[in-house]
Amino acid sequence: MDLRLLQLIHQQNPWLKDKGAKILAMPNFRPRAQIATLMLPEWDRLCTILTGPRRAGKTTLGKYLSEQLLAQKRFHELLYINCDLWEIRQWLTSSLFIQEAQAELNLKKPIVLIDEVQRLESPGLFLKMLADLALPIKILASGSSQLEIKSKVTEHLTGRNFSSLVLPLSFSEWPASSHIDDLLLYGSYPQIIDTQEKELLLGFLFQDYINKDIIETLKLGNADVFLKLMSLVAHSSGQLANYNQLATDCNVSVTMIKHYLSIAKQTYIIAEVTPFVGNKRVELTSNPIFYFIDNGIRNYALRNFSAPNTRTDLGLLVEGLVFQELYKLVTQSFLNYQIHYWRTKSGAEVDFVVYKNDQALLPIEVKFQNMKAPKVTRGFRSFLQAYQPKNAVVITKDLIDTITVSESRIYFIPLTMFERVVPLVITL
Repeated sequence: MDLRLLQLIHQQNPWLKDKGAKILAMPNFRPRAQIATLMLPEWDRLCTILTGPRRAGKTTLGKYLSEQLLAQKRFHELLYINCDLWEIRQWLTSSLFIQEAQAELNLKKPIVLIDEVQRLESPGLFLKMLADLALPIKILASGSSQLEIKSKVTEHLTGRNFSSLVLPLSFSEWPASSHIDDLLLYGSYPQIIDTQEKELLLGFLFQDYINKDIIETLKLGNADVFLKLMSLVAHSSGQLANYNQLATDCNVSVTMIKHYLSIAKQTYIIAEVTPFVGNKRVELTSNPIFYFIDNGIRNYALRNFSAPNTRTDLGLLVEGLVFQELYKLVTQSFLNYQIHYWRTKSGAEVDFVVYKNDQALLPIEVKFQNMKAPKVTRGFRSFLQAYQPKNAVVITKDLIDTITVSESRIYFIPLTMFERVVPLVITL
């Protein structure tokens, strides 16, 4: 190990020399929903992979987990490795680096936290080689979704890894209910929540995503087309995807449109919601609907940060926020549910159907408006009669009530009560 590399390692790991140095020096750290699951001892021998969009808190969560593992004396030291640095990437060309690090830094039973692992040439093979050594170490790897796109890490690590998706903060992870307008406009990336310059920082975050993920790592040749497509998807968010129209507007083929949308999904900018198809033979099996993972990114793509009460797309902003919270709830709580929408040939529709099996499904309708009394739409009633779910939810602006329709208990709740009600009724 040469002197410059050793200096870089000590610079990023001050706790190796100074036992009093903090690993996570963050006064406003917000515990994440998946921590309890990630801390289970049965994962100690597996590689824990934290994926998700840039700036969602993967590195912070990795360092927090490391602190807790050390505090519980399950491991002895932390070696933090940042693959953004060229010298580090050169060092990691062979899994033998770990023996060199143990000898040079006197590591006995370390946690090895490999940050931005997607920057390595073959991260999947690298992590597999490291896991195959069967050393008394804990491997934590974090990075954006190029882990999956570029090297298919999970294929190499079948049976050797436990993965968790880290998304912008959910309602359950900070007092979001008192910041609804900010959430609708700027989203919930941790840095965005904590800054006064929200629009400016969102611009930096979006451009960083384009420059590093889309252009540098994925080497997407026509970034301008990708940017235009994201703007078009932002305008049509919550509506059925029209691939032909998107292709015409972007002046490219439908095949390229689908490829670019796949990239946006796998880099956690948008998510795809497919139709719910039951056994009634009346459902539409049409195109998906795309939602942005974060409203701040959607509004940046639209270049529109006007106040919510002046927006013509306020309903779509709220619908997008409800989807985002459902997505975070399902993925970060490791629930075996899927999120669909429901539409029939006769025009009946339900915004979201959270589905596990025919006995465990929850329809959710978004009606963000002033309501004096509970009101059930024709489409919602059609779904209740067809599938008779135990519970259902209508998201309102201010109404709180409960009624029964077709043996289904319908909870009318304001958006601000989402985290207190939906996680409970979804698993009843």
